[in-house]
Amino acid sequence: MIPLSNRSTKAGAIHHPGTPAQHRYQAQHCYTKERDIILEGGQTLHDAIVHALEKHGITAAYLTINDAAMESLHFVMPGNDPSGAHAAWYSDTYRLSSPAKILTAGAHVGLRDGEPFLHCHGTWQHGKEPIMAGHLLAPDSLLATDVTASCIAIEGAHLVVTQDEETRFSLFAPYANTNDSTSSKANAILLTLRPNQDIHEAITSIAELHEIPSAQVLGIGSLINTCFTDGIQLESHANEILILDGRLESGQLSLQALSVGIGGEQHQGELAPGCNTICVTCELLLRFP
Repeated sequence: MIPLSNRSTKAGAIHHPGTPAQHRYQAQHCYTKERDIILEGGQTLHDAIVHALEKHGITAAYLTINDAAMESLHFVMPGNDPSGAHAAWYSDTYRLSSPAKILTAGAHVGLRDGEPFLHCHGTWQHGKEPIMAGHLLAPDSLLATDVTASCIAIEGAHLVVTQDEETRFSLFAPYANTNDSTSSKANAILLTLRPNQDIHEAITSIAELHEIPSAQVLGIGSLINTCFTDGIQLESHANEILILDGRLESGQLSLQALSVGIGGEQHQGELAPGCNTICVTCELLLRFP
């Protein structure tokens, strides 16, 4: 990473192999409820989350996991596609054994081929080694002990993995959940954003369109050359992010985030407005009063 003063702060752009979609976001109104759930150790993180949600009758959710001891932890970081078929791809798999710990992670829970599916970004550490970050492979990572996770249950909408023509990735997209019979008034929007738009401008524009002046913003995604208000910018054209604290107040957006790029370069802080372009996708939950 290098200071912004030594490079251009103009928002970047990336060329994906497919034809750009006409609509640059997808959104579904929904109702959310927050509660703590216990993830039981001795099983994969994927199974621990799925079983915990099933106990509470939850089919879609956003989870925050902190200080989770792991027997094993597998993850990838952004990388280049050696085939050239995608504008960005994944690194080889990193495998951490005990004592490994998830420091903090955010996970969307939706569906893929009709079965529960997780998309999780976060930070972790093996013993006292340097902190690493990336995309957690939940089906391959074993939870060592029970841990309490913060769960925002989503009713009325869910994320479903679909094939995206523009990026040629299989990506989450929000759909109305016709199985939910709740009549509660919507208090959130489940939202995905397409590439090559500024994350601040996209969120604030969509919030204004839906007459949402204030909201909590949660989620994960990817950016090009992530830049922060402290003057740091990551050099990588593909960076995964986890929003640590997102707030929209009277139309003004603040996003505290962790970002990791190709090769493991990482930084966290407040994202700088106007120079953080979406690389592949952002999967967000906007909760409003």
